[in-house]
Amino acid sequence: MTKSNYQALVIASLCIPIAGVIAESVFHLIPEELADAYVGLFLDSSIGVWEVFLGLVAVVVSVLGLVAFYGLLRLRSWAPRFAIGVSMLSWLAVCFLGPQLLSGLGSATLTLGCALYGAAMVLPFYAPEVRVLFWPEERAD
Repeated sequence: MTKSNYQALVIASLCIPIAGVIAESVFHLIPEELADAYVGLFLDSSIGVWEVFLGLVAVVVSVLGLVAFYGLLRLRSWAPRFAIGVSMLSWLAVCFLGPQLLSGLGSATLTLGCALYGAAMVLPFYAPEVRVLFWPEERAD
């Protein structure tokens, strides 16, 4: 795998879910009544300390995720381990964020993006040609 192929994999892991969210909004793939009921769940509930804390956690995890994405894209030596740590943290945070509403397309593109990102995270550890991109001093001749 070449450097540009790996970077295309990293970019696709972010662009595919974003395209799915945009398509979901543009083509109104979620029925309006269901979307209104979903929004009503959050408008009817009060915002307490726990909700503010979860919001802050979501912001922090999102920023860390963007840092990990940048590191993988720019082939930084710290990025693969950092991305795995941030992914585990985001997995834990999502458990507390409550129900999510996605169409079939939204769910499919999110799943595909996660699978591609997972591949981008582990390739430096298992593919020698990608390992050299991150850790050139470990070149096996």
